[in-house]
Amino acid sequence: MLNIIKADMYRILRGKGFYITIILLFAVIVLQTAVSSKATVGMYNTEEAVIDTIEEFTEEVLLAPEAFTGSTAAFEMMEGTDTLLYFLLPIIIFIAAADFSTDTVKNVLSNGVPRVKYYLSKLILSCAFCFLFLLLNIMVPIVTATILRGFGGAFNVDFILRLLRPFSAQLFMCIAVTCVGIFFVFTTKRTAAVNGAYISFCLLPMLIIYIFFTLNEKLEFLFKYDVISNIRMLVHIDVANSTDIIRAFVVGAFYILASTIGGILIFRESEIK
Repeated sequence: MLNIIKADMYRILRGKGFYITIILLFAVIVLQTAVSSKATVGMYNTEEAVIDTIEEFTEEVLLAPEAFTGSTAAFEMMEGTDTLLYFLLPIIIFIAAADFSTDTVKNVLSNGVPRVKYYLSKLILSCAFCFLFLLLNIMVPIVTATILRGFGGAFNVDFILRLLRPFSAQLFMCIAVTCVGIFFVFTTKRTAAVNGAYISFCLLPMLIIYIFFTLNEKLEFLFKYDVISNIRMLVHIDVANSTDIIRAFVVGAFYILASTIGGILIFRESEIK
């Protein structure tokens, strides 16, 4: 299994796609941190004046007193952690789906590699990148906001613990989505199908629930069973209801176990053409 992971890492790091994805992710995080603030800054306009110069933009947005500082940036950015899932999709494609499109999987399996080991190696590496992306989502904002506006608080054990609780909870849910993504790879074996299924999994449940909610507000409870809604809720894990937290972890565990067990069983019985 370790040899498969090493081979995948070597192949991914030699390709341009990985670096393009990382650069785009890094740029998006930095940009969001730089221009975001607790107060709404829509279209770079304020109630007092229109921002139309670099100097005014720097003063009103980048250095605004209500903008994120190093101590708050990570927590604010975790509000949009689900956005990282779309950057994770190409990584899943590079790691697992590429083997099917290039027929590399035939060579690996013909050399006696067990299918379960092959499946788990792809899953473990994808989860490792999931962890990396979430780590970047908190580290880059902290560094960026601190450079622009200072840390604005005490960097101590209490701060780290407050950061780790929502980070760990969101990581668990994002790993659940990663497991579902790998499931789609090994059941469809086609990149286009994986893209469609993965994006649909991330978007459609919340959209459908929202439509039901607009028809009947009593159906609002359905959001509590949606993965993306739970990822957003868990950033407030310190103040969230314990029942909602437990339910979120049950939902995440269900997707991890169901997709992993189901994916392995289907892949073991499937024919590799």
